[in-house]
Amino acid sequence: MRELSVYYCPKCGYFAFYQLPKNAVCHECCLAMTRLDIPYQDFTDLDHEERDRLISVKMIESAPSLVKRITAPEKLHRQRKLVGALVERNMELESEINTLNATIDWMHETIWKQLRVKQALTEELRDLKTSSEPERLNS
Repeated sequence: MRELSVYYCPKCGYFAFYQLPKNAVCHECCLAMTRLDIPYQDFTDLDHEERDRLISVKMIESAPSLVKRITAPEKLHRQRKLVGALVERNMELESEINTLNATIDWMHETIWKQLRVKQALTEELRDLKTSSEPERLNS
């Protein structure tokens, strides 16, 4: 029977013990895990801080760019800042849309009011013309 080996995820640092390398897949990232070159028993003898330090060193060594890992929190902060600015701009635009809609409603109401007045004047003029025609015919 094979001996257990220690594997860790180079992305998230999750570690586990497997007999076969094909089973060593991180359940968090779904990536193939990397085997540590330390025997299982020696790894289990380490305390939590030593394990974390060992895995951290291995992750940094295998990282394509240490700068990317160091600047990741700043990028996240910039993204949050950008999202905050976009939310604020969205609120400004919604306020502007509400103002424009109120203006359109006012204009619509005014136009219909003017059309009703025009229609009433047109009908009044027509009534005046029809009432004055019989007087002209009589004269």
